Amino acid sequence: MNLLIRTFIFHILCIITFALIYSNISEEFSIIEKDKNTFVDFLLLSTTIQAGVGITYLYPLSYYSKVLVIIQQILMLLTNIITIYLFTL
Repeated sequence: MNLLIRTFIFHILCIITFALIYSNISEEFSIIEKDKNTFVDFLLLSTTIQAGVGITYLYPLSYYSKVLVIIQQILMLLTNIITIYLFTL
């Protein structure tokens, strides 16, 4: 049960961390429906990426923001391996 809780906490921390990073570089993202991006928009983006659903109506524009989204997607794919390896040592 501890591994399950640790994995869940790891996911939540990834979501919050990437949402904060995305909101700090908000000019690197474009949104279809509104003119101004809010923190909730970046939290939604981060959650959909971490869940493996994909990108919502918010999408990266620059090279660096695209790389950052790719890093989060790879981290999401490796989460189970990372948490099992780190937390079972």
